Amino acid sequence: MNKLTLDIVTQEKRLLTVETSRVTVETTAGEITILAGHVPLLSRLSEGLLRYDDDKGVEQVVAIFGGFLELNSENSLSILADSAVRAEDIDEARAIKAQEEAKVKMADRGKEAEFAIAEAALRKTMLELKAAKYGKRSN
Repeated sequence: MNKLTLDIVTQEKRLLTVETSRVTVETTAGEITILAGHVPLLSRLSEGLLRYDDDKGVEQVVAIFGGFLELNSENSLSILADSAVRAEDIDEARAIKAQEEAKVKMADRGKEAEFAIAEAALRKTMLELKAAKYGKRSN
């Protein structure tokens, strides 16, 4: 069976490089699933979950916070993410605490800049928690 080489890179590090049979990811045009042999593709990513099957066929989950994907004709899929975290690496207690702190800051709409920062933090923690829960469900 043909495989894709999935490579996820953030501004800070290379998060992972794996062989997989499929990748499902959220783009600005909607969710897509990429299989080996897919036509070359370049797309902008939205915040969301990236799912792929590991070498045992178990679905793995990564929270992606925007970026781009590029698929070439050699079945190499590069994800250039603004930020990304594997579901298994998410500290749920820390994410819940950060989510609550962001909600408190957002309740005080007096300072626009602080509100925007709190809103971004809230979106990030909500996606992390979604990834963590989805990852637990698929394992």
